[in-house]
Amino acid sequence: MKNFVVPGPNTPVIKINQIITFFASISCYICIIPLMILDVFLWQFQQIYFRTMQIPLIQRHKYVILDRYKLGKLSYAQRFNCLYCEYANGLVAYAKAVVNQMELYSCAIKHELHPLGQEHQKNFFERERFE
Repeated sequence: MKNFVVPGPNTPVIKINQIITFFASISCYICIIPLMILDVFLWQFQQIYFRTMQIPLIQRHKYVILDRYKLGKLSYAQRFNCLYCEYANGLVAYAKAVVNQMELYSCAIKHELHPLGQEHQKNFFERERFE
């Protein structure tokens, strides 16, 4: 059985039934459709909202970097997996940067609680000023 995983250091490679792998792959790769739709919506959102409100644009090419799939020692399946992961992870990071930028210019008030992943809010206004 071929394994298409490129494990990290000290990570065991798990052998899985090919039928299960096939269905797991479908559930993973079908997400490309909403990701591509998100990509288009983020572009139009920045073009309209950011330009109208004079908010600096976030540069997509700094987040979506496609280079690992070009490594010569990877099989075609591994290259495809790398390309997909590079795109998905980069796009999600880009989406977060766009929304963070919007929040910075549109609603820079700290949360009452401190949700994870909101480190960009450290310089926001204190909530008490608005209660």
